[in-house]
Amino acid sequence: MRVTLLGHASVLVEMGAATCLMDPVFFDPFEDGTVVSCPSRTVDLEALPHIDLLVVSHRHPDHFDVRSLNALPRDCDAICPADPLIVHGLRELGFERIHPVHPMGEIVGDGFELYPTRSEIRSIPEFGMVFRDGSGTLWNQVDCFLSPQTIDAVLDRFGRVDVLLAMYASQNFDFFEDRSTDFPFDTHRQNLQNVLRIQPRFAVPASAGFRFVDDLGWLNRFLFPVSPERFVRDLHQLEPALSTWIMNPGDILDIDDGVVRSLRAASDVAVTNCDDTDLIGFDPTAPIPELVDPNPYGSPVVELVRRTEELVVEPLRRFAASPQAATDPVISTYAALGVRYDLEVVLSDGDARTYRWEFGPPTAQLIHRIAASALLEWATNAKDFFSVRCWSRRSQLAYRVRRDNQQTLLDRVAVPDLLMHYLINVSPGSKLAAKHHLDSQLRQLADAPTRR
Repeated sequence: MRVTLLGHASVLVEMGAATCLMDPVFFDPFEDGTVVSCPSRTVDLEALPHIDLLVVSHRHPDHFDVRSLNALPRDCDAICPADPLIVHGLRELGFERIHPVHPMGEIVGDGFELYPTRSEIRSIPEFGMVFRDGSGTLWNQVDCFLSPQTIDAVLDRFGRVDVLLAMYASQNFDFFEDRSTDFPFDTHRQNLQNVLRIQPRFAVPASAGFRFVDDLGWLNRFLFPVSPERFVRDLHQLEPALSTWIMNPGDILDIDDGVVRSLRAASDVAVTNCDDTDLIGFDPTAPIPELVDPNPYGSPVVELVRRTEELVVEPLRRFAASPQAATDPVISTYAALGVRYDLEVVLSDGDARTYRWEFGPPTAQLIHRIAASALLEWATNAKDFFSVRCWSRRSQLAYRVRRDNQQTLLDRVAVPDLLMHYLINVSPGSKLAAKHHLDSQLRQLADAPTRR
C-alpha cells in the first residue's frame, strides 16, 4: 500500500487492487477563498493515476470541494456519508456510482477492504476510513472524535494498525465565538490518548494543513495552537518508542507486511513549494485588528444599509415579535435570561449600525458584530458561514446566580446566537441554504473543464 499526501486532508491511497482518493482539494485558495494549503504545494492533475474509489469524509468545504471534484473522471465509485447534500453535489457533477454509507459497516472489494469509522460529534454525517489490503492497514482519522469503543472495534477487526493519520491540531475555532486564546488542553490530551490507545506502528499528524490568507492572515496566530512538531514531541514524551513522521505534500508512506517506509518528496502528483508553516505559529499576544467591511463589490454604503435592513434586520424583527417566537427555544431562553441582543453591522466607510432586541429586563448581553457585505453574502447563500465567520465577532455575558449550602455560585450559560439561529434555522429557505450555496458553486463550474 502506498499513501501520498496531496495537501491538507487530501490523501491518495494506492492499494494492490484499487486506487483511492480521499477528500480531494487540489486548488488554492479554497473554502470560499479564505484559506490555502500550508505548507504551500502544487498538485499536477495530469500525473494523478486512474482513480477507482473516491471517498468524501464529510461536507465541510475543506473536504468537500466541488471545484476539485469537477476535475476528476466520473467513472469511479464515490463513497460518502449518508448526507443528502454530498449525494446531491456528486450527482449534479455527473458521478453515477454513488454509495452513501454509514460508519462501522464494511466495504469489501476484490483484494481490499474499506471500513468507515464513527465520529462522536454528530452535527453532520462524517466518517474516518480504514484501508486494508494484503500489504497492511491504514486508518485515516480525518476530523473524527473517537470513542474508546470505536477504537477497540477497529483493533478487534483489523489487529494492529500500520499507519494512523491522526487528528492532532485542536484548532481554536472558539476564537470566532469569544476571542478565546486558551490552549486546548482537554482536546490535545484526548488526541494524544487516542494514539496511545491505538498503538499504530507509525503515527502521522494529519488533516490540518491550511492557513488563512490575505486580510485574514492575522487569524493564523490564534487558531492553530498545536503544531505537528508539538504533537509528535508530546507523543514521544509519553511513548518514546513510537514511530512518527510529519508528512508534507508530496511525501509518501509505503506499507508492506508490517514495515512502513517513509519517502520524502517522492511523489510526481504533489510537491511542496516551500515550508511556510511559520505563518501559523501560535501567538495569542498578537494584535487583533479592528473589524472592517471588505466590500468586495464596491457597493455604496447606502445600498449596504438598505439591503441589510430589508433582508436581515426587518425579517428578524418580525420573527422576534411573531406568535411563532413564543414557542421558539432560543427566544424562550432569551426571555428567561433577560437577554439584550445587539447586532452591529460594520460598513465599508468605517461607520456601523447597531440594531437591538431586548427580551425582558436586560441581565444578559450578547453582541454580534459583522461586516455588512459578509452578512449579505451569508443571507443570500452566496457564501456559507465557514467563510463569513472570518468577518464576524461575537461575545456573550450570560449566567445564573444561585446559592448552594450557603455558597454563592455563578453558573455560566451558553446561549445560542440569535442571528445565526434565524439565518440557519428559521428564515425562509434556511433548511435549503446549504443546498442553495452548493448549487451556486455548481453553476460557476458549468463551463469549467473536466476530466470525464
